[in-house]
Amino acid sequence: MSSRTRSGLRSRSALASAVLAVPALVLGSTGPASAAESGAAPVLDNATLSPVAEPNYNGATNTAYTPSTTTGTGGWFTNDEVTLNLSATDDDVVASFVVTVGTDAAVTVPAVRNGNRGTATYVVRGDRNSTVRYVAVDAAGNASAAKTISVRIDTKPPVAAWPGVAGGKVAHSAAASSITPTRTDPTPGSGGAAVRDMWIDGKWTYPLPLDPATLSVGAHTWAVALGDAASNGAKYTLTFQITTSVGDLRALVQRYVTARKVSASNGDRLLALLAQADAGGDAAVSALTSFGALAAQVVPEGYMRDSLVKDAAYLVEELRGVPHPDVATGVTVSAAPGMDRAPFRLPSASVINKKPKFRVLLFGNQPGAFRHEHIPLTMAVIQDLGRTNNFDVDVYDYLAPDVSVPNPFESIERLSKYDVVIGVSSVGNGVFSTARPTQADPNVKVDEQAVLKQFVNQGGGFVALHGATDSMHGWDWYKGLTGGEFDNHGSNGSGLQNTCGACNIGELVTEDDTNPATGQFPQRMKLVDELYNWVGLPRQKTHVLQTLNESTYVGSIGAGAGRVEGADHPISWCQNYDGGRSFTQALLHNWQNTLDPLFQKNMLEGIKWAAGRTEANCVSHDEVRKLVAAGTADGSIDAGTAADLNQALTASYNAYLVKDYADALTQATTLRRLIDSSQGGRAHSVLRDRAHELVTWMRNLDGKSVHLGFVSQPKTTAVGAGEVAVFSAPAEGQNVAYQWQVKTPGSADWADMTGETSFAIAVTAAPEVADSEYRVRITDPTGEVVSRSASLKVSGR
Repeated sequence: MSSRTRSGLRSRSALASAVLAVPALVLGSTGPASAAESGAAPVLDNATLSPVAEPNYNGATNTAYTPSTTTGTGGWFTNDEVTLNLSATDDDVVASFVVTVGTDAAVTVPAVRNGNRGTATYVVRGDRNSTVRYVAVDAAGNASAAKTISVRIDTKPPVAAWPGVAGGKVAHSAAASSITPTRTDPTPGSGGAAVRDMWIDGKWTYPLPLDPATLSVGAHTWAVALGDAASNGAKYTLTFQITTSVGDLRALVQRYVTARKVSASNGDRLLALLAQADAGGDAAVSALTSFGALAAQVVPEGYMRDSLVKDAAYLVEELRGVPHPDVATGVTVSAAPGMDRAPFRLPSASVINKKPKFRVLLFGNQPGAFRHEHIPLTMAVIQDLGRTNNFDVDVYDYLAPDVSVPNPFESIERLSKYDVVIGVSSVGNGVFSTARPTQADPNVKVDEQAVLKQFVNQGGGFVALHGATDSMHGWDWYKGLTGGEFDNHGSNGSGLQNTCGACNIGELVTEDDTNPATGQFPQRMKLVDELYNWVGLPRQKTHVLQTLNESTYVGSIGAGAGRVEGADHPISWCQNYDGGRSFTQALLHNWQNTLDPLFQKNMLEGIKWAAGRTEANCVSHDEVRKLVAAGTADGSIDAGTAADLNQALTASYNAYLVKDYADALTQATTLRRLIDSSQGGRAHSVLRDRAHELVTWMRNLDGKSVHLGFVSQPKTTAVGAGEVAVFSAPAEGQNVAYQWQVKTPGSADWADMTGETSFAIAVTAAPEVADSEYRVRITDPTGEVVSRSASLKVSGR
């Protein structure tokens, strides 16, 4: 006999013993089993759990939506006790239930009799993730087949700790990675510990590792609010002290030189003064005082300058005996909310208004592809928008067959009933087939791709929401329609958003607020969502509306960003495309954004524009390029004019890509002037309109951009021989690069100064360099500018 068989016999024997041990009085019987007992086992119902909360949406399989009524998220209870509600029927008497929680010993629970029906409750206590096995037993000892139910209890929030902070003190030059908090969820918790919020000295900040150099010497607080997958939350606040030393100053100078924020020669001067400070005593006071004065002149304004200047003053105070008391440090814990439970809403039957302004179709993906959790709520919200804004809404979605219309992509006649088609995370290469069987006759195939393309060619609108860009990767026309092709996205702990485990906290930047879909957004705002990265750059062919500031989330604590885009990361855009209109919003995986009025207006205005009911500037350089090509092909634009137009258009496009909006505007204006002065028919009129829109767009971007230029310019300086003269010329622009130049007495030419590539230089005065002139050339992607010159005057010669 196998060990498994022996184990099974022992289990059945134990079960029988447990049943026989139940007193007859407890069972509600005064004697032996009734003669009516047939020997049949009880019929066991599926157990339920309580307490019961409002239905919570935890995602979907590819076959069904899966709501949950647990008090927490992800099927977890956040209360300490969960009641198992048991029931069964028997042809005579249900005597008891036998409950086994995980690997615990079986427990017999007497049944409460009501005729031939028996009920009981059993309370499961304590944090656990257990499978509960339960059986019903009648008075004769007959046992039902066993059933199981999962009971998941997590009452403890995740825990933060700062193992890199020894004794509550942090050296000013410490690396950010060495003091980043750890995050753990107590076993056997739900896991997924994520940073939901972070504050430095009480000010909210994006959850990035903290660079101690950005803080002053002294006391500070660092607080993080953590959440887990069950929706528990807590806030941990570290009070710590930034300390400094000559060694810290040396490390910071070296860091700033490596980052090319301080030139190597200025760095050498600063390091030489620190070497003198190592001697201690009065010499150290003098050296540190000089160090602070020089740092104030040659280090860029901001935390880098402050960290050096203020630390030097602090160390001078220490040398002079000024007391600096220690800070009371430690970690405190307080309450903080975990994630909200996602509402469970499904799309309804078609929204039909009495006199609708237009009609839209919502569609999801085909079976087998990844199913985004936000789809049903997003569809329901768009239906709400249809009711309140008087447009009809149909649904075509395999997971909502009861409310779906017949396949609208079977013919252009069906699809032409709609003004806009909306892909609601319609993921997968099988979304539009070139040979799908029709519903009427499986032997007849339809080319859905051709139907969709014809719909757009005839002026139809398309709205791509989130995962609609992760579709039809082998169909170039569709990728052009959506304007961007999904490549990947980042990751995070599920304690941030349980229906969006890859959501990150980042900054959304509204680039074009003249569009009705984006005018309601602030220029910059905190965002929690799944942040897509792209194959190629959407900016090359579309009219970008919003972008992401990657510096706010790349390297976030406990999160990943995937293969990122870099300095330019478009996330929503619009375009006139192949006869139709296309609007893309690649956010909205997070259901909380779908319920946000800002994004609801974003969807509404995008839908209205795609339907042709409103106007918006969605021109792109690519669209104008195609119009010029079409005019050249039909003879309405001659070859010479076409060459001039393409030259101005290409120059404007190239400047736009590097965000030199001033030049992009200049070239777009030239393009418009050329078109306005030429002749043409109706098609030429469209080109003229688009050229004017291009100028308006570039002017808007130019008005918001930072132009290359000097904040201040170098001034003539007089110092004594052997003293150091500092010339500075801080500038602003896009990633400014500096190069200092010198013209020595008697020379007619300017020469680059080797290694002098920061905003300031320091020159040791000597008689032979008196009256030398210095200037700096600054460059960024938009061009270059040269400062006025300043002379070195050596006094006492």
